[in-house]
Amino acid sequence: MEQILLELMNKESLCSIAERYPELDTDRLIVQLAMMRQQDLPMSSVDATAVKLASLEPAVRNMFDQVEQLVRLLLTVPSSNAEAERSFSALRRLKTYLRNSMRQDRLNHIALLHVHQDRLDSLDIRHIANEIVDKCNSRLITFGRFLD
Repeated sequence: MEQILLELMNKESLCSIAERYPELDTDRLIVQLAMMRQQDLPMSSVDATAVKLASLEPAVRNMFDQVEQLVRLLLTVPSSNAEAERSFSALRRLKTYLRNSMRQDRLNHIALLHVHQDRLDSLDIRHIANEIVDKCNSRLITFGRFLD
């Protein structure tokens, strides 16, 4: 599917790939990809295309609805089974025996934190702790402020 976005393909090969996805209108997708290439919009990667589409005005972005749908599919559909299997393995580790009483929303939040571990590691924990403590006087009295 990534080839559809990044490479110039003939109509037959594009149709053979896109026919597996009923969300895509192949004829409109071909026209919209040609329009994007004429406008010199960056399509060097899926991420670059997603950023460019997000930066367009809504009226202009609506002109590329099939390209946007293709980018969404590329960003959400796992590229291999290994990614999905890793997610289930992580979920099994997260929901241990001690956490079986946890509600679904809390499990979802913990799973989201696990998936975005790299962003979580870059956060300043002291700053977050001070924000939580500052919201309530009893917390401030009990815990005090955390030094930076």
